[in-house]
Amino acid sequence: MRKLILLFSVLLLLAGCSAATRYNVNVNVLSFVPAHQRTLSIPSGSGTFFFPGSSFEGQVVSVPTVVDVIERAQLVVRASVTNTGSTNFSGNLELRLAPVGDTNLVDNNGGDLGIGYTSLTIPPGQTQNLTIDLTLNANQNQAAFNIVKSGNFRIGVRVGATSTGGILAFTEARVALTGRPFAFFK
Repeated sequence: MRKLILLFSVLLLLAGCSAATRYNVNVNVLSFVPAHQRTLSIPSGSGTFFFPGSSFEGQVVSVPTVVDVIERAQLVVRASVTNTGSTNFSGNLELRLAPVGDTNLVDNNGGDLGIGYTSLTIPPGQTQNLTIDLTLNANQNQAAFNIVKSGNFRIGVRVGATSTGGILAFTEARVALTGRPFAFFK
C-alpha cells in the first residue's frame, strides 16, 4: 500500500509539471527605474531624448529562469505627453531593444533595433496618452523576439520632439513572457 501511495504521489507531481505546462511571467520594467526618472521634461526647441536616463544604454531586463523555452513575449509601454508650451507639440516615440552587450540603443549597431513607432501632435495645454503594445514570437517581430529570448536584454524609448515645452510621463513599461519550464528538444 505504501508503494502505491508513493507511486501515485510521484505521478501526480509529474502530471503537474509536464512539457505542456505554460508559465506566464510579467516583468515590470518601470519598477527598476527610479521614480524621479519616470518623467521627462522636454525643453523648448527640437531634439531627441532617451528614456530611461540621459545616456543611451537603456534598462537591462533579465528574464526569470523559471521559463526555459520562451514561446511568446508582449511589450507594453504607456505614457502621457502634456504640451506645456504655446504652440503645437509634434513628436514621435520609438521603443528600442538591444542585446545586453549593446550599450548604445540608438546607433543601429551591435544588434539594437527600433520597434513600436508612434507619432503625435498635441495642441497647447492638452495631454495625449500613448500606448505601444507589441506581440513578439517566431512569426511577429522575430528579430525583437530573438533579443528577448536571449534572457537578458536592454530596453529603452527614444523620443523626438519639436515644441515650446512638454512633459512626458511613463505610467507603464512591462514585458510579459509565455513559455514552458523545460523542453524535451530545443
